[in-house]
Amino acid sequence: MFLCNHNSCRSQMADGWLRHLRGGASVGVASAGIVGGTAVKPGAIAVMREAGVDISEFSSDAVADFDAARFDVVVSCCGCGAKLDPEDKVAWKRRAIFEDWDLDDPPAIDPGDLSEYRRVRDEVKAKCVELLAKLRDGPDLPAAKGVACGCVDFLFL
Repeated sequence: MFLCNHNSCRSQMADGWLRHLRGGASVGVASAGIVGGTAVKPGAIAVMREAGVDISEFSSDAVADFDAARFDVVVSCCGCGAKLDPEDKVAWKRRAIFEDWDLDDPPAIDPGDLSEYRRVRDEVKAKCVELLAKLRDGPDLPAAKGVACGCVDFLFL
């Protein structure tokens, strides 16, 4: 699961990249916003399209619509891990793997030419490649051992 504050940019890019990069691997992917979804940012759609990944039909979802127990790996894309400390959200941080990537927020810093969107897009791709390599190298997850669900599910914030 890829989590972000609103599920409108960084988590959407991570979702798109992981779907694109997983190839034939059985890796489930989802993304959601901690404080509720908004629309996917047009800048994120544009720069992902430039890289050959179409996220134009993605929806912005809320973490409240998902069950943390269904996910082995959770990535906070925006450094918002502390927002998961309240009792009703802390289960997201207690998954087998929890990472907080703390990526910059392109809509807040882009000068209007999509350069910051591109930079963050490329950082997200590199992190997704690293994450997939980590999982392929033998994560200690029930799904990776062929137990439980037979796939690895992700939610990126």
